[in-house]
Amino acid sequence: MIKDVLIDANGDEFRLAVLENGEPAEVHIERNDGKSLVGNIYRGKVMRVMPGIQSAFVDIGLDKNAFLSVKDLIPWDFESLDDSSGKDTYPDISGLLRQGNEISVQVTKDASGSKGPRVTAKLSFPGRYAVLMPGCNVCGISKKIEDKEARKRLKRAAAGLKPDNCGLILRTAAQDADDVPISEEIKNLLNIWSNVKRLEEKGRVPRLLYSGPGSLEQAVREHLTSGINKIIVNDKEIYDKIISVLELAEPGLKAKVELYSKDYDMFEYYHVQSAIREALSRKVWMKSGAYLVFDYTEALTVIDVNSGKLSSNNDPEETAFSINMEAAEAIAKQIRLRNLSGIIIIDFIDMKRDEHRDQVVRTLKSHVKNDRIKTTVLGMTKLGLVEMTRKKVKNPLHVLMSDNNKL
Repeated sequence: MIKDVLIDANGDEFRLAVLENGEPAEVHIERNDGKSLVGNIYRGKVMRVMPGIQSAFVDIGLDKNAFLSVKDLIPWDFESLDDSSGKDTYPDISGLLRQGNEISVQVTKDASGSKGPRVTAKLSFPGRYAVLMPGCNVCGISKKIEDKEARKRLKRAAAGLKPDNCGLILRTAAQDADDVPISEEIKNLLNIWSNVKRLEEKGRVPRLLYSGPGSLEQAVREHLTSGINKIIVNDKEIYDKIISVLELAEPGLKAKVELYSKDYDMFEYYHVQSAIREALSRKVWMKSGAYLVFDYTEALTVIDVNSGKLSSNNDPEETAFSINMEAAEAIAKQIRLRNLSGIIIIDFIDMKRDEHRDQVVRTLKSHVKNDRIKTTVLGMTKLGLVEMTRKKVKNPLHVLMSDNNKL
């Protein structure tokens, strides 16, 4: 797969698009006055403890209090017990927190709609090669690294690089890196953690202790790897910043960074703008003449598969199967492009044969594997409904574009 990344830094917003084999696969938009808070660490005050839902609300200085679940409060190494129903059980949150307590928390999900941000007391510091987790003893390797020899080598390296009283996970980019830059990054992450601890000691509450990586830093960290074809930037200042960072960290990757110099709008030139318009539409047509319909509620997203203009004299079962197979691929693409999350229900056209139903689910599962965000396909019900979930980190594209009030 040929992967390119476009960075559009003109105007009052930061836009990033990921192309896979020339086709837009992901779009991320962030206004300069609406930066995501994910990764930020705050010293907050517990405003309310809710034993009934094993959660608490924490004032971190925003318009809405943050939501903290008991499972995001307990230590990394806590082992829950199974009750008779087979569910995990945790200690009563009222025995762990009281109203008025001060606590350091990190944002894991931005505020959305009527809900405030979600936070965790289990702090983590991600870098390009590694993730540092204070108070944890884990030592692991990214699951995306599948080469057995590479995993063995990295496990040995991780064991030697792991700091005391901190967990360490080596990320995918570590596969092609030497131990020296990984070690230097871990030292830097430890310094950040030490500074957070120092800032915890005094000051008003609530207050910001640490601001997560900016859009540019995050884009370089997440996307600029040896597996990328090129990263194209339409702003000379941003281009120079990326080159400057790589000069010290990975000079071999500088050749993959390109300054876009055409007069034509970059997102229009690479067909990203048309992909955005499609991703904001309720109806998406497929090549066969069938189409998808997307409906959003606060609780879940519903996707309906319709035969549309497709007519066939063939067996209705085979027609339904053909449409559903095409839809499975299109849906996986649209979920990433729209950045949908939470519960997603797909209403496929009814199929009677179990082998067809199983194959459609397998196809959907195979296509969501390309997603960097954790996505789980649970299976198909007898009614032809597929249940799936996708981890929420940032708001979906239609919410961002609605806030921006533009296409």
